Amino acid sequence: MKLSLLFPCKNQAAKLLKNIKEQVLPYYDALGITYDCIIINDHSDEENDRLFEEGMKKMPLQVKIIKNEREGGKGNAVRAGIEASDGDWMLFMDSDLATDLSAMEKILPELKNYDAFMASRDVKGSVLNPKQTFMRRIFHFGSRTLIHWKFHFKQIKDTQCGFKCFRGKLAKEMAKRQIINGFAFDVEYCYFLELNGYKIKEVPVLWRNDPDSSVRSASKASKAFFKDMKRIKKNKTNYILTPEEKEALC
Repeated sequence: MKLSLLFPCKNQAAKLLKNIKEQVLPYYDALGITYDCIIINDHSDEENDRLFEEGMKKMPLQVKIIKNEREGGKGNAVRAGIEASDGDWMLFMDSDLATDLSAMEKILPELKNYDAFMASRDVKGSVLNPKQTFMRRIFHFGSRTLIHWKFHFKQIKDTQCGFKCFRGKLAKEMAKRQIINGFAFDVEYCYFLELNGYKIKEVPVLWRNDPDSSVRSASKASKAFFKDMKRIKKNKTNYILTPEEKEALC
């Protein structure tokens, strides 16, 4: 079994390279599994491009970097990473490692029982340290309520936590049908999985709020996010697999 770790990144080169070197590589080496790391440089500026170029010279061979050649956006960056990966399982996470790496220990014993795993801040056992600001809690509650009102997810409480793991073939199929470039791509993936009856497990996590993130940026993105949710809903028939297509993904 090979695991491909995907890191979409825009202008956080120093932070990501440090996190991979000091945390990701030691952690996954200790697990004793076959894995690789793929950094997806999502239209970073010249300074961060330079940092990536210099930093990659010091990385082991299992760390690779590609560029997102499509229009910018986290959804497009993750899709580029999936397309470039060959893992039996594919896991994407954020550059700041807001979700503690220990979530993987809850996933490994269950790989044979599920098709997808999603870190969740909203299930019993999760710890947010430090707690989110009041404005972030309001935004999270409002978006979660609207998402569930629109899509009626049965297996998923938290669609937006940036730590998700999928069977490789399944991830490739989702990426092929993906229409969302930005942050709502998580909802698109969840919708695809539930429409086709795939088994999803949410795992509790230790989640750390990144002080470099801004509520303003989340608020600015909210209009595009809700517009994209309408696009996802209208695209429903494109997500539904035929029995033959589903059999091919087994």
